[in-house]
Amino acid sequence: MDISIIVVSFNTCALLRDCLNSVREKTLGVSHEIFVVDNASTDGSAAMVEKEFPEVHLIRNRENRGFSRANNQAIKESGGDYVLLLNSDTVLENNAVGILHEFMRGHPRAAVSGPLLLNADKTVQRSIDTFPTLTSLIFRINRERYWRLLRDKYHPGVFGYSIQSQITDGWLTGAVLMIRKAVFPETGLLDETYFFMMEDVDWGLAVSRAGWETWFVPEAVVMHLLGGSGKSRSEEQKIFIEVKGLRQRRYYVRKNLGRIRYGIYRSVVGCRSVTKLIRKWIMVVLSSPKKRPRAIYKFELAHQLLLAAWEMGNERTAKDQS
Repeated sequence: MDISIIVVSFNTCALLRDCLNSVREKTLGVSHEIFVVDNASTDGSAAMVEKEFPEVHLIRNRENRGFSRANNQAIKESGGDYVLLLNSDTVLENNAVGILHEFMRGHPRAAVSGPLLLNADKTVQRSIDTFPTLTSLIFRINRERYWRLLRDKYHPGVFGYSIQSQITDGWLTGAVLMIRKAVFPETGLLDETYFFMMEDVDWGLAVSRAGWETWFVPEAVVMHLLGGSGKSRSEEQKIFIEVKGLRQRRYYVRKNLGRIRYGIYRSVVGCRSVTKLIRKWIMVVLSSPKKRPRAIYKFELAHQLLLAAWEMGNERTAKDQS
């Protein structure tokens, strides 16, 4: 078996159908198997897969186990020499699977490769970033105001996303990853502490530290629609996601950057959270009745982030994220 294609799904029935159809139609010249790991979807995703894609190995979870745990489930059952992690909100634009497989066979030190990702409007989507440092993580705390105004080396307006490149100082987004299965004994599987973000950064760093190579292969093209399972979240769910995201970033710092940097990061995040909470409280007091519900939501989000910023020992969140 050449490739085991793994798709994790959570309430993305229509997107998942399009994804699997594109795999069925566009994957040529390689032997492959397909796994869909359904994280307790309530929109009929699993039933759709059973009915329309009988060739797929369907794993039904009784709870939402998150991205890392679900992928690891299928990786452990997979029989391919390579695994392709594929988000359910992606559509193959060409024989991306075959192209990535051919590339990996020709580059024996490549642990992982990724394709060119396109937005729905066919513009280039950023899929590469440098490994986070304490400075960059602190700076990104203010990302809503400042970060998106900057263009670093992997911004689509700066980096040559049409050029095949070895990425020596960064990682590829986990939306689409072709992974050489033989590297897992050295890098480990995806860290299951991460529920829905940072797992690709963390694993990419493990690849780099183990001396393996990471490659960007733009000849393979995939459309990525971004955030399919998060389109209809309630405000309570959005707060939950924000808090989990903060805990996972803290865990990344503690795991990979050391205790001193972890202490600094935690202090900076905590101080900023206090300031933000005060601002949001003032907005609640001053807001009109029409705007008050939105102001209260933002205040509650700031309150929960403040609690998460100062709590101790809660970065390991894999067990409570269903």
